Amino acid sequence: MIVKTKFGSEEEKKEYVRRCEHEFENRLDDIMKDICAQSDIRYITLSGPTCSGKTTASKKLISEFSERGKRLGIISLDDFFKDRDTLEAQSEGRKLDFDSEKALDLEELAKFMSDIQSKGRARLPKFSFDKAARTHFEDFSAEDKDLLVFEGIQAIYPAFTSLFESGAKRKSIYISVLEDFDINGKKITPREIRLWRRIVRDYKFRSAEPEFSFYLWETVVENEDVNILPYSENNDYKINSALGYEPCILKPELENLLCGLKESSLYYKKSREILAAVNDVDVISSKYLPKRSLYHEFL
Repeated sequence: MIVKTKFGSEEEKKEYVRRCEHEFENRLDDIMKDICAQSDIRYITLSGPTCSGKTTASKKLISEFSERGKRLGIISLDDFFKDRDTLEAQSEGRKLDFDSEKALDLEELAKFMSDIQSKGRARLPKFSFDKAARTHFEDFSAEDKDLLVFEGIQAIYPAFTSLFESGAKRKSIYISVLEDFDINGKKITPREIRLWRRIVRDYKFRSAEPEFSFYLWETVVENEDVNILPYSENNDYKINSALGYEPCILKPELENLLCGLKESSLYYKKSREILAAVNDVDVISSKYLPKRSLYHEFL
């Protein structure tokens, strides 16, 4: 994807954002139409690596399906995370693992899946990222829903998909950045773009400093290579969440977060590589994002 990085006016920036958003909406709409045409589908799994756009895509599913007369229930697998204290205890001094199946309370998840499929209702745990712990349970009913969407990194893992009853009518959606970015002749990989997204998102929504995001990234990548990418081709649908305006809209956030890293930091060199990649691009204000943009998940 060759991205536009220079603009002659603010109106030109607005139009570029509109065009990128429209292209993404069209990709999503094609999938919505196909799934809605299949009346027997009961479950949808929405998976993808970190910062691929899963959470916002699930909200878009609700809106798009609602317009087509379908009622959706969203279950975020993030709510089945173990408390941070538990993760730290089981890590035994290694880097914290937030992405593999070991990060999930599989016993609670299995009980939820069993109750939903046999009774149509269950107790759904709620996890707070600010507190890094489960805070409470809520009653969840599937009886008034036409479709249930299970969203999360782990939605692609066999440890989760095996919890569906034999013969369950379901479709799987995989979302991620699926193509390289060409920024002024420099190739930026999909994984690199997701790192940029994560640095900004973690700071804004998960109270994490950039150094902590860098610290976890190696574990994230290792988990993707073992637990996500091998299964990424075995999905019914793929959504490319790449948006051409990303380097321009992330630039001020990345500069604000990374310029302060000291030379003594383990991640100083990497931070400078990122800053160099966005140095020669024009800034696009986040105020040009439409209300339903996937990019609000990161900004």
